[in-house]
Amino acid sequence: MTADTDTDDCDATQSPPTGLMRDIFRSVNSLMPVPFTGCRIHMLAKAERLGWPITTVFKMDTNGPKPTGVWVSALYEMAQWRGLTASAMTDLHPKSGRWNFEAISRLETGDNWLDASLTGQVCGWSHPVKLHVNIDYWFPTRTLSLSIDPLFKHCAFQVLQSITDRLSLGVNLAFKRDITCGFSESQLRPNLVAKYAGPNYLVSGRLKTTSWATKLAFYHHCTDWLQTGTMVELNPASSVVTTRLAFRILSDTSVFRAAIDTNGIVSSLWEKRLGDRMAVSLSTFLNHAVEDHYGVGIGLSFE
Repeated sequence: MTADTDTDDCDATQSPPTGLMRDIFRSVNSLMPVPFTGCRIHMLAKAERLGWPITTVFKMDTNGPKPTGVWVSALYEMAQWRGLTASAMTDLHPKSGRWNFEAISRLETGDNWLDASLTGQVCGWSHPVKLHVNIDYWFPTRTLSLSIDPLFKHCAFQVLQSITDRLSLGVNLAFKRDITCGFSESQLRPNLVAKYAGPNYLVSGRLKTTSWATKLAFYHHCTDWLQTGTMVELNPASSVVTTRLAFRILSDTSVFRAAIDTNGIVSSLWEKRLGDRMAVSLSTFLNHAVEDHYGVGIGLSFE
């Protein structure tokens, strides 16, 4: 069983933020379960009586007999104003001073719209360890994306152009600054990306021109209640091929996700609503490659 840990390390019990830069693998990634172990309790409250668009969540996670993570979260959602919508979210771990934040906005101008987000993670109350700025400008047939990491001096620019109604091709230019060496020794890493959208399926791929590493994904919308996905990653430098299979089953009140890969990792997550104000979740995780590396989790959510 996974060991019980009660640590203030910033790499433990964290909730990494998500950015908005366009991801051609997003459909398959949405099928992948995010398992947890132990017990998880979420209590959600909305400030409706005060008329504030704020939602607060108290979250307690355990990975054994005692709590390993107590989080307090808040979400603010701004009503649409002249085509602009925005929201801000923060997660706070009071014991260690870890907190995550994410601010998202969208501005619609006719057929085009602009997405922007700022995400990050702070340790010890004031020491930033993650910071990402993402900007996406959407045209009817083209998307321009910019992602900046000011802490590690990384940035990426992506252009995705529709060639036909179904085929889109693009390039992603990633600049990685190696802070241990001079600016001239940093690397510009161009990647080629492609996406083909069929009637009920989506094929996407990425090729890194510096290492020829390839990532391919296939998403199939079988029915309204079943979706499946396959992801294959090939790395010629290490001669390693990793394949992941995942599926999602939907009903009116529940969602079930499961995945397995060639590294021997099996995971699943089942979430079900029990009425208007209560939900239950059940998670399992098993790593065949590591001895005694498995876990089961159960969670409850209240509104």
